[in-house]
Amino acid sequence: GDYKMNATFDSAGNPKPITLILAAGNGELLGQLDAENIVYANNLKEADEISFRIYKYVNGVKCSLWDKIVDFKLVWCKDYNTWFQITVTTDESEETIKNVLGVSLGEAELSQIMLYDIEINTEDDIARENYKTTVLYKPDDKEASLLHRILEKAPHYSVSHVDSTIKNIQRTFSFNNTSIFDALQEIGEEMGCLFILNLNSDENGKIQRTVSVYDIQSYCYECGHRGIFTLNCPECHSTNINEGYGEDTTI
Repeated sequence: GDYKMNATFDSAGNPKPITLILAAGNGELLGQLDAENIVYANNLKEADEISFRIYKYVNGVKCSLWDKIVDFKLVWCKDYNTWFQITVTTDESEETIKNVLGVSLGEAELSQIMLYDIEINTEDDIARENYKTTVLYKPDDKEASLLHRILEKAPHYSVSHVDSTIKNIQRTFSFNNTSIFDALQEIGEEMGCLFILNLNSDENGKIQRTVSVYDIQSYCYECGHRGIFTLNCPECHSTNINEGYGEDTTI
């Protein structure tokens, strides 16, 4: 799942440049960056990262966006339709070079939104008058849907897909002073699922933020057994199984 890309290739096998567009925090595009030393790291379980360098002068001409390349601006990688939030350090010895690191906007945003006193299926939760048994995802009953309860503080995010094999899993969680991003990682560990944050642009250039959740364990359609197995179910030996997402161990 992890690979680093320095460039993409066209049909003739020549590297294509990666097109990077600087944007304001609200997604408004400011202009194309003339970036050097681009490294695009795509990670399945962690955030994608991008790093590059901007020179203040190229052939004696000042970079028109130089003063706008600052922390918390966004960069849109047009070729992959992905968004990053950037941090910028100016080279101390060479004040004409900015080194830029971008982290996937989804991780950046959801790491900044904190959850306090969120109780899911705990004694405190059950003691509430309007308590409902909470499962991972119940789109028609948000109070009984863990994803809806966790994402309540991030209304700009919507759920686009949850594997049917994990929708009804019920677990107990307590989140306090925990970011939404860390809470999702904890849920993923506990339930054996993988959260993918998709931040792409729609046809109008507006940023769309969605969450998809995939089952990384295998599931038997015959008897409903779920766990770490391949080829056939250890309980009923059926081969009518769904092997988990992205966990292909047969190398």
